[in-house]
Amino acid sequence: MALDVEPFTLVEPETESPETERPYVVSDDFKYYYFGRSSDLDVHLTRAIRRAYPDHTLSIVPVSSEINLLAYAYSGNATAVLDTNTEDVVRWRGWHRGFRGQPGGFTSSVRFAKYNYTWLGDEFVVYCVAYQYWVLQYIVHECDAGEGVTDQSKAVDVLIKAIGEWSTPDNKFVYVYDNVWVASRVLYDEIQKSSWDDVILDDAMKTTLTDIVGKFFDSKDVYDDLGVPWKRGVIFHGPAGNGKTISIKAIMNTLATRKKPVDLLYVKSAPSTSHIRQVLTFARIFAPCLLVLEDIDTIVTPSTRSYFFNEVDGLERNDGIMMIASTNHRKPSNILSYYFPPELLSDKNLVDQLDPGLSKRPSRFDRKYLFPNPSQSERALYCQYWRTKLRGKATVPFPKKLCPAMALIMDNFSFAYMKEAFVATLLAMANNRTDKGVVPGSADSNDGGGDDDDDLDDYELWREMKKQVALLREDMGSAVPSKALTEEHVGVRAEDLAVTVDAEGNATIVPKPAPGLLANPRKFPTYFVRDSEYVDAS
Repeated sequence: MALDVEPFTLVEPETESPETERPYVVSDDFKYYYFGRSSDLDVHLTRAIRRAYPDHTLSIVPVSSEINLLAYAYSGNATAVLDTNTEDVVRWRGWHRGFRGQPGGFTSSVRFAKYNYTWLGDEFVVYCVAYQYWVLQYIVHECDAGEGVTDQSKAVDVLIKAIGEWSTPDNKFVYVYDNVWVASRVLYDEIQKSSWDDVILDDAMKTTLTDIVGKFFDSKDVYDDLGVPWKRGVIFHGPAGNGKTISIKAIMNTLATRKKPVDLLYVKSAPSTSHIRQVLTFARIFAPCLLVLEDIDTIVTPSTRSYFFNEVDGLERNDGIMMIASTNHRKPSNILSYYFPPELLSDKNLVDQLDPGLSKRPSRFDRKYLFPNPSQSERALYCQYWRTKLRGKATVPFPKKLCPAMALIMDNFSFAYMKEAFVATLLAMANNRTDKGVVPGSADSNDGGGDDDDDLDDYELWREMKKQVALLREDMGSAVPSKALTEEHVGVRAEDLAVTVDAEGNATIVPKPAPGLLANPRKFPTYFVRDSEYVDAS
């Protein structure tokens, strides 16, 4: 018996006419490959954009402080219209808190977006894509006469040049390297505030530092005449907080304000050989230039030392590059610090533990400058610097005679510790007055020298300074300033010592009228200074 089967017809899928065919959507590829299917999203997006715009050129430009197409447009120089009709938008939403009485507001971070960009009547398509640590700008433009799809667009080059000149109109910036080079106007403005007047250093040292750098950039003919490479390197070394960084900033300011300014390059971090290669390559392009390598021992490590040395004095030419490296190397071991006062562990040895390829190879760094803890006269100058800052503040009496007294009790302090002592003292005074509602008076003012009969303890600034210095000494692990002691003070408790200042401004530590019991909690030798020699007084 035959079955009555209804005949069927094969139905072909409907196809869209060219007029209604959906255009290629790049955001589909962004989402598809961002899900972990790609080792390099940039390659896939380049392919996708070329498919979407087959008759156009494509230029890829990372967002930087120099080239930011959206910032240029938002400043009124072009128009950028977000296109949500042909592409999706991927973005993050957030909220920022108010600041100094201003209300908070929403924030937005675009991860993927397409913009229709117009500049001087010319039209572009710009995709902004955030990927890992980068934000990439994919700039699409119609091929002009004679251009192929793989050529670099002349119209895009003109646009990039205009944005670059707009973002750096006067070249007043410092190039900063931290895995990538960035032109920093902020750092440039910061070094403009630095002056040799703010650096407490021996005048001869200041003159040497300014001369060695300034004369280098004026002496190319001398180097050429002698047939030696026009390059130089110096190392600033010594304990942290003694003026290495502020001296570098003062040098940078001096070079930036020359009649013919020198390009300034500052390296924050370069942990691998590829980073070092980028640093030196960039320096060669911008030579003559100053290349600052702060904390050089974090850049030249066992894994990068050979590569660094080859880059500095290998086959590559480094003419016109002046390098300044700084290091705090080295800190004494805890055992040595416990047995001996800091003076016995000479600052002059701080550079000894640096890689000898840095410290003992003249062709790399031919001069080393020590920034030791300040002497008593330098500490007194620093105290005078603070006295000048506080001049005119009637609520903080600061007579001149406090300067040598403060300098004496801050023996072995670095400038950083001295700054901390002043800041902590002023904060403590402010807190005391807030808590107690007291505005203390004084026998003197900042402008006078103080009556000879005035006791130092009459001044709140001195009383509070002694407390803060004592707290800082506890952090340092030393109870009393060793250089200021004499034989009669050995073993005397710090609280049983006083400071006197004579008519000529000389400060001296003396026992109080009723000294306490001799007490030395340590079982190790106590040292004092006599005729510049350290004598065992135990």
